[in-house]
Amino acid sequence: MRLLTFLAALVAVLFVAPPAQAHVRETSVVVDLRSQSDGVAAVVDVEYDVLARLLSLDGVLGPDADGTAAEVPTGVRRSSLDAHASDVEAYVGERLRLSRGSIGCTAADRARVELADSGAARVALAYDCPASGALTVRSDIFRPSDGVIDGTTTKVVYDIDGSRGSTLLDTARTSVTVGHTDLLSEIPRFVKLGAEHLYFGLDHVLFLLALLLGAKRLRDVVGVVTAFTVAHSVTLVPAAIGWVSVPGWIVEPLIALSIAFVALDNLLSTRTGHRLPVVFGFGLLHGLGFAGALSIDGPLSVSMLANLVAFNVGIELAQLTIIALAFPALLFLRRAATTPVAARALTLGTVAATVVVAGAGLVWFVERSPLLT
Repeated sequence: MRLLTFLAALVAVLFVAPPAQAHVRETSVVVDLRSQSDGVAAVVDVEYDVLARLLSLDGVLGPDADGTAAEVPTGVRRSSLDAHASDVEAYVGERLRLSRGSIGCTAADRARVELADSGAARVALAYDCPASGALTVRSDIFRPSDGVIDGTTTKVVYDIDGSRGSTLLDTARTSVTVGHTDLLSEIPRFVKLGAEHLYFGLDHVLFLLALLLGAKRLRDVVGVVTAFTVAHSVTLVPAAIGWVSVPGWIVEPLIALSIAFVALDNLLSTRTGHRLPVVFGFGLLHGLGFAGALSIDGPLSVSMLANLVAFNVGIELAQLTIIALAFPALLFLRRAATTPVAARALTLGTVAATVVVAGAGLVWFVERSPLLT
């Protein structure tokens, strides 16, 4: 009797209950890549309904009472994309990663987000690439772990460095490399990138000036600069390739504090025996900061190491240029101040410059410290 009851219930479930929707859901993504000046332009088309379910957008296609698909006004979807453009840009920019020569490209702000004529959600991104080697494309748009899709096929169409074609990515193959690579052409570019990072990194420049203000002789300059150079070289490469990882919210405030410490030490301390180990320790921090300018994507290789060494060489050349210009000027002023009035004016000027440098470091420390802001 119990068996008959169970069979009857099973028949009712199979023939009376409405059919369940299949769980397996596939979607497609189209990525169009084009070379442009120092970067890459990317246009990404994704299925609106999948994106809408993931990011809680309006206008998701749903069934009518009779089971047919209900039409959604195009205006609703356009308005929803406009309202959530930053969320869409952040998601696609995070999931579509480009790199050249294993050095990550950076997606510029203010991507164009719109509804394409095909009905797809379209995101146009501009990537700035510090390197110019082969382009690696890695797409994790609509992963199964997102919970809205079971599989994604991504078609990548490219016109990179004269190389044109298309390829398909899926769950098993999420990246492809296109274009050409030339190690010798990359080295000058990374030397230039390293020099620019130091020149335009005002905190690193002020740290150097603080060291120079506290140096009395050329031997002092050689000592502190050597300690600083060795230290930041020690941490730059391991941090850039991910062997050492320290959050920016820790590194950046400490770099700012290092500027203030060295400047105040020039004013308050007459002894210099502790200067070299202190500068070495701060140099380790600055190396972590230098590494933050690069985003390494890919396995360790000879070309990657060559690029990192070239980047460090660029930093050293910029550093030597600043020293070669600033320290002789300081020596000239010190030797030219032969009268008591001139000596007093030079002393006051040095103190004022040191106070300004220390003040800048303290202000940056407060601005960069999450606990203080």
